[in-house]
Amino acid sequence: MREQALSEAKQLVRYATSGVLSTISKNMAGYPFGSVTPFMLDSEGNAYFYISDIAQHSKNMAQDSKVSLTVFVAAAEGDQNENARATLVGDCHKVTNTKQKEMIKQFVTHFPESKSYEKAHDFAIWKLEVKRVRYIGGFGKIFWLEQNEWVGSSKPWTEEQELQVVEHMNEDHQVAMIDILNSMGVSVNNHIQMLSVHTEGCYIKADERLVFVTFRRECRAMGDIRVELVKLTKLARKSA
Repeated sequence: MREQALSEAKQLVRYATSGVLSTISKNMAGYPFGSVTPFMLDSEGNAYFYISDIAQHSKNMAQDSKVSLTVFVAAAEGDQNENARATLVGDCHKVTNTKQKEMIKQFVTHFPESKSYEKAHDFAIWKLEVKRVRYIGGFGKIFWLEQNEWVGSSKPWTEEQELQVVEHMNEDHQVAMIDILNSMGVSVNNHIQMLSVHTEGCYIKADERLVFVTFRRECRAMGDIRVELVKLTKLARKSA
């Protein structure tokens, strides 16, 4: 039951592209301040934001690093409480100057519209290091997930190696990616592109929709990526 909840919580957050980031207000001392913002995750499950230094969130986090990020499935109708939600709790700090350029590049890959932020010199990447996760999968399905459960492995490959995989998939395996997405109920009309690979899955952009494809097993070596993608392709075609 707990393992299933952990898997569901990770899928929920991986599939999301935005959430409610809540910080401790500097202007209204001691009060929480929440606002919707886009985010991305690394392989370990930590979240990243691209925020202006003059934004209220940045000012708040500079004073108090304690934050939470709430992600939920919006109900099309009926009771919102019947749908899953997860809250990541932890500390958020600005990424070091040596890592800013790399992380901005990754963020822009996932959110191309954010490239315009680079023209403003006051935007920076912030990292939320997750301490604990509260997951509610519906009535009676409530868990606190601990840091050692949530945090996954860092990528055991280099950025250059990952780029080779991404380029290979985009150039030679478009049909395979479409088959995988179709098996997930995601239709592709005009454009498909793999963006990045993580130990637990990969991000693929289908038209304008960002989709996280979960691997059957965690990749602990470079060769595991091919094994998992082949496995997903075979399963997709078998179920078609």
